Amino acid sequence: MTEPELGQHAAPPPHGGDPQKWIDWADEQPVSQAIGLRCRHIEAGRAELTLERGPWPLNPNGAVHGGLVAACADHTMAISLISMLEPGTMPATATLASDFLRPALPPLTFEAVVDRRGRTMGFLTITVSDKDGKLAAKCHGTMPIDGSSRFLDDTPA
Repeated sequence: MTEPELGQHAAPPPHGGDPQKWIDWADEQPVSQAIGLRCRHIEAGRAELTLERGPWPLNPNGAVHGGLVAACADHTMAISLISMLEPGTMPATATLASDFLRPALPPLTFEAVVDRRGRTMGFLTITVSDKDGKLAAKCHGTMPIDGSSRFLDDTPA
């Protein structure tokens, strides 16, 4: 695996592809590779990614830093919404709120679910489970999916 460069573009999603193509696509995203996230499951409006290990140091108590937890939740949220969108449409994060309930002891599981997808906005919930399967954090986010979002080219960068 090569280190992603700052500004490296992600490949377009495999719309119409089988579930394994979606998993492979999620794993190949530069953000997934840089952070160390792996996709375990994806279906329309739902994604599960794990953070087992990565280049990031842990807090003194052995927990993953809250900022990294939020970044992973944001990335998982985007993947779950993209799986429902029309080709060429890319959501952007408008809001992300996180409630940290206990230390996020790795490995961590991030599960994002689209609660509602409207014409112009997606509303999502992300749960973060720790090594024992206990709820470590719960996040909520909104993502515009209308003309204010970025649109993808069909050509990879």
